[in-house]
Amino acid sequence: MLATIGRMMFFMLWAALLARLVTGQSQDSCYADDVNPYLLFATDTPYEEVNDMNARPVIIEQCEAKQFWLISRHGTRYADADEVDDLKDLYDLQAKIIKNHEKDGKGTLCAQDLENLKLWTLQVVSNVKSDLTPQGYKDLHDLGDRFKSRFPALFNQTVTKDSFKVRFTTKQRTAASAIAFVDGLFGTGMGLEFPEPLDDDLLIKPYASCKKWEKDVESNKDTTKEMKNFEGGALVTTLLGTVSSRLGFDKTLDIDDINLIYSACRYDKAWHLDKVSPWCAAFTDDDLKVLEYREDLELYYSTGYGNDLNKKVGCPPVKDFLDRFSDIEKGNAQPAGVLYFTHHEMILLLLTSLGFDKDQQPLTSKNYDQMSNRQWRSSVISPFAANLAAVFFECGVGEPYRVQLYFNEHLLDIDGCTKGLCDWSYFKKQFGSISSSCNLDFC
Repeated sequence: MLATIGRMMFFMLWAALLARLVTGQSQDSCYADDVNPYLLFATDTPYEEVNDMNARPVIIEQCEAKQFWLISRHGTRYADADEVDDLKDLYDLQAKIIKNHEKDGKGTLCAQDLENLKLWTLQVVSNVKSDLTPQGYKDLHDLGDRFKSRFPALFNQTVTKDSFKVRFTTKQRTAASAIAFVDGLFGTGMGLEFPEPLDDDLLIKPYASCKKWEKDVESNKDTTKEMKNFEGGALVTTLLGTVSSRLGFDKTLDIDDINLIYSACRYDKAWHLDKVSPWCAAFTDDDLKVLEYREDLELYYSTGYGNDLNKKVGCPPVKDFLDRFSDIEKGNAQPAGVLYFTHHEMILLLLTSLGFDKDQQPLTSKNYDQMSNRQWRSSVISPFAANLAAVFFECGVGEPYRVQLYFNEHLLDIDGCTKGLCDWSYFKKQFGSISSSCNLDFC
């Protein structure tokens, strides 16, 4: 009997070992089974990964919200037409990875990850051109619904063409995001005017019309120098090798292949929050952090503190809400809500102008390890639907006017303020110079 059991155990173990050899498996875990995967994907991060879902009413004793001002990035979008064409190349990689595992016995994807990869198809076509996805609509609709819950008195009033102002850029994704947010606030956009977007919008997309910024930042090779140095460094070189080996390739994949896989990984997840992208199985958490930092390096110099010009280009929205709040203080009429919908560049430029999320040392290609807890992390500060809300209150006791700022729905705790509630007089002293000095004549 014992001998029979021994033989059975032997054959079972042999069968398990053979299965692993046939499929090239050597991983102890599957990405598909990871209950806490790393989902900070730089500017393609799902908004649900970073926002504050707490939508309890904001109650400030003897204070009434007079104006809600918002600037938001559009919600989750589809890949653009060029990206879609590039992503089609993944079908060839998909076939090779499956062959590597099943025929050649190479690669270390687990059986479930490999099966998921077999079932993968590209869920987008070229003609959507970066349009808002269904998830993107939900991003903004739910955002509007939560802000309505926080400030019910402000948003339950009768809606007229003058009570709420909406503005967006020329892209479908920002216009659709505006509609989604308004739907979340009121259930319908009826009564609100949606103006034609401006081709050159110096308020919510000034960088696109600033020739000096285009020349000195966007087209300047120095802007991407640190990112390219990082790509040529040891961390990315090692990543290329380990990912290639994990997928069963003898020859190291190039950075373009890795970029495609990374794009598919993060787009798949952003488009379908409840599903697992098989392409993410190509990376470890550490790999994803390296790729995230690479994008942060580019953004730090193109829209952040890596170039002094960015602070100047980012000031118009700051000036807008400061001037509007000053008008209310002076007794001038202002709408109850001002709603702007734009792009990630504007959000990052705005933060730079305000001096938020600034690290003590600059991001470089050499200090990845030291910057693991950096403030300038695009996954957190510029995911899909990233937003800054400023709320102006009139109060019956103490300081007559006060301000709160919410970033991605988190109440900002600003130095010198009490639990995120700032006296307007103090707030003006801290940030008023941004309004008085904001001038785009240099463009």
